[in-house]
Amino acid sequence: MEPSKEQKEIIESSEKFIQVIAAAGSGKTFTMIRLAEKIFHSKQFKESEILLITFSRKAAEELRERLEKAIGSSSIRIHTFHAFCLKMINSFHPDLKQKIQILTPEEKEEILKEFYKSKRDLIGGIPYELLQSKTNLLSETYFPGLSGEAEMYYRDFKRENHRLDFDDLVSVFLDGLKKNEAWSLKAKKEIRLIIVDEFQDTDPVQLEWLQLMGPEKLIVVGDDWQAIYGFRGASTEPFLNFNKIFTPCKRYFLTANHRSVSEIVQISAFPIHKNKKNIPKTVVASRKEKGNVLCTRIKELRDWQSLILEVQSRDAVILCRTNYRIRTLIKIGFPADKIFTIHASKGLEYSTVYLDLYGGWTSEEESDPEEERRILYVGLSRARDNLFILGPPELSSGREQEFYKYFIKKYKDLEFPTFLNESKKN
Repeated sequence: MEPSKEQKEIIESSEKFIQVIAAAGSGKTFTMIRLAEKIFHSKQFKESEILLITFSRKAAEELRERLEKAIGSSSIRIHTFHAFCLKMINSFHPDLKQKIQILTPEEKEEILKEFYKSKRDLIGGIPYELLQSKTNLLSETYFPGLSGEAEMYYRDFKRENHRLDFDDLVSVFLDGLKKNEAWSLKAKKEIRLIIVDEFQDTDPVQLEWLQLMGPEKLIVVGDDWQAIYGFRGASTEPFLNFNKIFTPCKRYFLTANHRSVSEIVQISAFPIHKNKKNIPKTVVASRKEKGNVLCTRIKELRDWQSLILEVQSRDAVILCRTNYRIRTLIKIGFPADKIFTIHASKGLEYSTVYLDLYGGWTSEEESDPEEERRILYVGLSRARDNLFILGPPELSSGREQEFYKYFIKKYKDLEFPTFLNESKKN
């Protein structure tokens, strides 16, 4: 596969600070691999001086496999932020090396659940995951100070049990850099070039770490339209302001969507244009095939039962807002292997997507409305050929109704039998 004109400009770029703003389905990973391949062959940096950072172990493994196939070498460092910091602490830290006991996210969740159980008379039946969000507007609105108490409880547990979690690893490294500690400077000296994938998911601590690492060359790749990890503490600000933080910076755009047909590309972007904080871009589909977008409201149990048969007969998935919503759909008969949260689907694609706007979306009091629109965008943009939007039975107030109204302004609000006939026709 030959790179496009947009991709070729990025691959041939030579600036010190580079920001790649890559639309969904625009060949971001392909471009990153070709860019890393070009840098590798230029011999400007030794392989061990190059660090490629991503945000999940799965993505790191995929990049490692593809890059090794492209360049015939596995010596370029490819890690998550946390894995790299752990490696450096284990190698250089005078007190912690080879001694760290890590608390997993699952263990942290269980520890915090114990705290919230002790507050059950206060919080009632509110799900723990809502109260544990780092950007939890609901907790601060109705239970001011509760999230601070939870963090204190968790910090005390770590201290008493001599444990660290993944976020602590970046903080320990960052603290060493701030204080110019010898061990952190040794680690810093090893890296001259950093490439960060999914940079829109960076949090303020990771951003400061990058600034203090001060690499000779820094390349970040991502899409602020797909920034959906506010609950982990991530912020769009590092991505939106990268060209002001790291100067002089050259911005490049990948705007050709090679995944979805034109109709899906157009409708996916609609909710994003209602956000005030984003980097404007016009995304264009490179595919010329005809696609389908249909909308219907689920009003009766028999509608769900008909939909179960429809989903089973297609190469299709249902995307939902929450795990709780998934459990509800499984209880009424949907196959578990056909249902995912939108967060779990990020980075993936499917021929046909049924997007669930029936329930599970958070209210204004519980979350950032701009992030909810970005989550909606990610869900819509997973579809390659067919996008079927499932709405609530009544259109009154609420996030689901607000979102569904976006689409029925352009597409018919089909009755359920008609919707099935139309979807089979298409």
